[in-house]
Amino acid sequence: MKRAIPILLFIILHGLSGCSRHITDANLRQVKPDMNSKEVESILGPPTRTETPPELKFPEVKTMPVTKYIYEQDGKTVELLFVGDKLASGNEAVKGSFEK
Repeated sequence: MKRAIPILLFIILHGLSGCSRHITDANLRQVKPDMNSKEVESILGPPTRTETPPELKFPEVKTMPVTKYIYEQDGKTVELLFVGDKLASGNEAVKGSFEK
């Protein structure tokens, strides 16, 4: 029995490592303004990359940090804008679509 547990664990982890999350617009619709980054990642998974847009950096002014989460999939790109650790609201919050 003790020997079966590590083997079973290896099989499960090995099987999961090949799985990648396929994000859909239905997933994007679950993302709401004021969600924090962890809540968004629980729905969409981790972003392909993040950026701090240079045009939004104003060192002389104390502002909340701005981060752009970028998700790329099948040649399509979706960008989510976070202010502080909350998803922004309005037209700039979510740009793009995964639909064909």
